[in-house]
Amino acid sequence: MTIEEVSKGGILVSPDFKFTELNHQNIGLAGGYAGIVFAEHFFIGGGAYFDAWKEHHDTDIAYGGMIFQLFGGTKTFGYGAKILLGGGDADVHGSVATVDRGRTVLVPYHDHQGFWVTEPEIDARIRLARGVHLTAGVGYRFTGSGYYGYYGYYGTSTDWLNGATGTIGLQIGGGGR
Repeated sequence: MTIEEVSKGGILVSPDFKFTELNHQNIGLAGGYAGIVFAEHFFIGGGAYFDAWKEHHDTDIAYGGMIFQLFGGTKTFGYGAKILLGGGDADVHGSVATVDRGRTVLVPYHDHQGFWVTEPEIDARIRLARGVHLTAGVGYRFTGSGYYGYYGYYGTSTDWLNGATGTIGLQIGGGGR
């Protein structure tokens, strides 16, 4: 008879930084996630991301939600498949040139958008120390907005919120490996 420990797990915390495009502008998102690892291969928790450089462009974004992740590989090198399911809030502001009585005038605008988000991602993991992994990944942020009312569907376009993401992070904890 062989006795093996099966349920290695624990709390995992991961500060992250995402590179992405939003409204045709390159931006950085700071954030991270925390939760529980089960049997060294499955993570469930929550995370959030927000615009790291709001003063450098005319778009602000923040989103978060539940995160699920599967891990695989060896103790030194590994991989992960992760998905964030949640919601967020975005603002875009600026000005548009228009002609008024023969003069060109700048008219300010502001658009506020609540949205749902689904963000799948594939990660590579490199072990730095026991319970500490450097991660790098690529993903895509899918967003949508709208609701069903008595008279049908009401929604607005969130295409300007969709985009590819590149992530670098540091996973700390998780019970071994």
